[in-house]
Parts: sequence; C-alpha cells; structure tokens
Amino acid sequence: MSDSIHRMVTERMIAALDRGTVPWHKPWQAAAGRPRSMSTGQAYRGVNVFLLGLTAAEEGYASPYWGTYRHISELGGQVRRGEHSTLVTFWKQAEHAEPDPRTGEPAARQLPVLRYYRVFNAAQADRLPGRFYPAPGQDAEISAPQEVLDRYLAEGPKLMHVPGDRADYHPASDTIRLPLRSQFRSAENYYATAFHEAGHSTGHPDRLNRPGVADFDHFGSGQYAREELAAQMTSSLLCAQTGIDNPEVFGNSASYIAGWLSALNDDKRLVITAAAQAQHATDLITGPERQRAKDNEQRSRSPATRQQIRDAEPAGTIRGTALPSDYRYLGDRSRSPEAAERSGDWQAEAG
Repeated sequence: MSDSIHRMVTERMIAALDRGTVPWHKPWQAAAGRPRSMSTGQAYRGVNVFLLGLTAAEEGYASPYWGTYRHISELGGQVRRGEHSTLVTFWKQAEHAEPDPRTGEPAARQLPVLRYYRVFNAAQADRLPGRFYPAPGQDAEISAPQEVLDRYLAEGPKLMHVPGDRADYHPASDTIRLPLRSQFRSAENYYATAFHEAGHSTGHPDRLNRPGVADFDHFGSGQYAREELAAQMTSSLLCAQTGIDNPEVFGNSASYIAGWLSALNDDKRLVITAAAQAQHATDLITGPERQRAKDNEQRSRSPATRQQIRDAEPAGTIRGTALPSDYRYLGDRSRSPEAAERSGDWQAEAG
C-alpha cells in the first residue's frame, strides 16, 4: 500500500511537470489561503498542500476547503455528478508483530503506515454552508516576510550579504550567504531566495539534523535531490504564507523541469519525504512567530496574567508541530484535532 501511494503521488507530480507546471512553485493562491479541512478547519500539511494546491490551480477552485464525499453529505451538501476527487495522504499507527531481540518472543510494536483517502473541493459541491466559500483574503494567513525571517535568524543561523551571484548555506559556520539586496530584481525574488537557504539551514545538526545537510554526501546524489526539493518546498510554503504570490519568482526552465523529472523517476518516495521535511522546516522557521501570536492572544484574553505568560513562554519559544492532522476522516470522531496531531508526527521515510 505504501509503495502504491508513493507511486500515485509521484505520477501526479510527473504529469504536472510534463505539462510545464512545477507543483511546488506555487502551492496555493495567497488570496484563498492554504487548503483546509472542512471537518476540522485546520490547514493541510506536507505533501497534501501541493496535491490540493495543484488541483485547485488547474481547476480554478477559489475555495480553500476540502472534504470527503461523506462529510460533505453530512453538512447538507451534494457533490455534483461527474466531479473528480483528489488524493490526500495521512500516516496511521499500525501494530506490527516482531520477535523481541532479548527473549525471541513475539512483541507488538506501533509503526507509522502511509494511507490515503479522497476529497472534493467546496467548489465541486452545492448546498454547503456559506463559510466554505470565503471572500478572497478572508482565510489567508499573511505575515510580513521580513518579520518571519528576522525572528528565525534571531535564534538561528547568521545571515551575510556578499556582492556576487551566489546564494548558499554553509553548515560548518551556520551561515546563510546572499547577494546584496540591490542585486535582486524584486523584493519577492530576495525573500524566495532567503527562504530557500533558510530551509537548508533548518537541517543543521543543532536543529532538524537532516542527512542532506548534517551528513552531506555529494552533488547529484539522491540525498542531495531530496534536500534541494525540501528547501524549494519550504520556500514555496513560506512565500505563500507571507503573501508572496508572484509567478515570476520561480523559474520553470526546460532544463529545470527535465532534472526533476529524472529525479522523480529515480526515487518514487522523493516527493512525500521532501514535503514532510519541508513542513518540519517551515514549522521551525515560523515557530517564533506562531508563539508570539499565541502569546498576544492569551494576553488580550487575560490582561492580569501578562507577566506570568511572559515568564512561562518567553518570546522566540519554538514549539514543534505534528504531521498530519487529518485523522478525523478515518471515522475516529472521539479524538480531538490536537490529539490527532500529536499521534501523527511521523517522518515520511517510515512506512
């Protein structure tokens, strides 16, 4: 099952690349916001952002909300005849029996297993509640790109601007090097590049400790391709989250597309794995901002406890978040979204 899901996702990406569309360059429309679950209201994560964003862009769906046929029916809606669903993936705990290395007796072990289900966009259904058709910008999570970058750099890598035409990240010195701001064609290009290199920097041994950064082998390897795709997906996620919606930011050259077609054909697990790594990287980079927003909300609700909140949750605290939060679609309605997130924090290489 896991191999077939990796294959289906890869074939979806290859089909888009064959048409000249790079799925991870513009995962969703900034005006609509990230794809969201109808049942939980939570934003999709990992590879699902790119799968749903790709379909929405191809079909022109303006709503960010997606749901299963069953859930749409429960809401009083009706999927129109002839509409096609879109695949989304999730990780599920499954019990696996294997011998105990000490006793040799069978022992049960919980392992993450990759599964999938299918959803429809709200634009494919009639009679749904009006909240699933928000006005442009109503559900968008827009943050200032410089603020996101500054808060990450405050407790992260160093940033240097050096005249030239190279942008890179040096793990040994934990330094991002970028050309001068004046050398970039636009602010959008500057932030897209900065977010790409920031994505690489999250793989440092003191952060997420990704093999493509912490234990780099050589250019052109499968490990290198995975790291490059993770950094590009991280940049795309951050660009959309900060309202950078310029199609000229990322190039779609024939050689670029050909390179990724070759990489995807060589490694069917590349997309899901890289997308999971990109989601972890994005969570780390935006962690200080999310915590600051949470602190502000708590302070506004309880002015008398502002000092306690400041003492307990200092600015810049990074909270980990889990992958993914879509377990409610499996019928486990007793589990809260928060519990589902905690139970689904799996690396994509597993399964």
